[in-house]
Amino acid sequence: MKTELRVFSGSQFVGKPALVDGEFIPFLQKVNDFAAEQLLQVHVTSSARQQGVAVGNTIVPPATRSNHLTGHAIDMNVIHDGQLFNSSALKKSNHAKLPAQVRKFIQAIRDEKELRWGGDFGTQDPVHIDDGLNIRDALAWDMKFPIIQAALIALTRPEAEAGQARLLFLERPFISGPDVLAVQERLVALGFAMNPDGIFGAVTDRALTMFQEREGLIADGIVGSGTRKALKLT
Repeated sequence: MKTELRVFSGSQFVGKPALVDGEFIPFLQKVNDFAAEQLLQVHVTSSARQQGVAVGNTIVPPATRSNHLTGHAIDMNVIHDGQLFNSSALKKSNHAKLPAQVRKFIQAIRDEKELRWGGDFGTQDPVHIDDGLNIRDALAWDMKFPIIQAALIALTRPEAEAGQARLLFLERPFISGPDVLAVQERLVALGFAMNPDGIFGAVTDRALTMFQEREGLIADGIVGSGTRKALKLT
C-alpha cells in the first residue's frame, strides 16, 4: 500500500475525521475491532497534523518527529454507555476506577505488538495511539513525512488542483475557498441557515452533518465524493 493521506471511517469511530496514511489504516481497524468487542466508541480528537501548526488542548508538547506528522497516530477519548473518558480519566492511576470495558479496550491495545498506547510513554499521553513508526522504521518516517505534509497543506489551499476535488471538513486552520462556498450555497438552497463565506467552520459542519443524516449518508461531516454527489455538486 502506498503512502497516501486517507480518511478512516470505522464503525466505532466518531468525532473528527481520522486522517491517516493508508498504511496505518489496518492498525486503526484493529483499534476499531477492540472497541466493537467492548461496545465502545473511539472519539477522535486529532490525527494527521501539519508541522508547525498549533494544536489546541494537547496534554504533552508535540514531538519533533511525532507520528502525527506522518499520519501514523491518533488522539482519542473513549465513550462508554454515553460517558466520555478523557486524558484525566484514562491515565494509569485511574484504571481501577474505569469500567471493565474501557480497561479491556486499553489492555487490548497494549497487548497488540504493533500498537503503542501513550499511557506507557515516559510522559504519559493516555489518549494517544500509534504504531511506533518513528522508532521501528525511521527511514520510512522520513520518506512519508514530505508526502503526508504536502497532502495536508493541499487541504488548506484556497483552491483544489484542477480536476481534483478536495476533502472538505472542520479542521484548524479552517479550510476555505470557492469549493467550500459552493457547498455552503447548496446547503442554504436546501434550507440550512448560514452565511456563506467560503470558510468551513462549525456552522457549516453542523449543517452538513444534518444534511448527511437526512440523506441516509454516513454523518461524518466530510464532503467526499458521496456527499458531493448528494449535494449535486460536480
